[in-house]
Amino acid sequence: MKKYLIFLVFIFCMGIPATSCSLFRSKPTVRRYYQIYYKPKPVLGRQVSGTVRIRTFDVDKIYRRHNLLFRTSPYEIFYYNTHFWASRPADMITDIIAAHVKETKLFSDVIIQLDRRPDYVLTGRILALDEIDSDDIWYARVSIIFELKDYKTDRVIVSHSFDRRKEVHNQKQVYVVRTMGEILEEEAEKFFNKIYEQLNID
Repeated sequence: MKKYLIFLVFIFCMGIPATSCSLFRSKPTVRRYYQIYYKPKPVLGRQVSGTVRIRTFDVDKIYRRHNLLFRTSPYEIFYYNTHFWASRPADMITDIIAAHVKETKLFSDVIIQLDRRPDYVLTGRILALDEIDSDDIWYARVSIIFELKDYKTDRVIVSHSFDRRKEVHNQKQVYVVRTMGEILEEEAEKFFNKIYEQLNID
């Protein structure tokens, strides 16, 4: 009797599209998208007089894909098939830093496109945006070089580089991304403070 029921179910599902038979339907793959985000702290009474252009950051080739990346050692990388950046890492980081500059009013004027001549150019290079899986501990790693240049001479006025990793206490990708945001915020503030000091802004 049992074999007969199985046979009937098989015949029934063969007569309709495979996607319509719940017995043979697999769960659809869920694709998740992420972006680094933080809310910059306000800065009162300190502003660089002049226009700064935020130029799109450069990025190492392995981070030019939308897939989130993780490592288990310095010698091997893996790309997730279901976890993606919502936009290219170079565009995402550039937009975050541009928003930080605008919201804190670091400069008196900010432009993205070169539609008028700026006084300064702010740019950088992204060296690492990694999830590091080390035994039972996960880390978020961010490494970036920031630069502020004089537009006329292309001379570097202020630079700030870092390569930091921070433990992620909840082993999910959304918490890795959140921790990356914490690192980026802290290091961006260090860079901006260097700008204030170099340009003698009290």
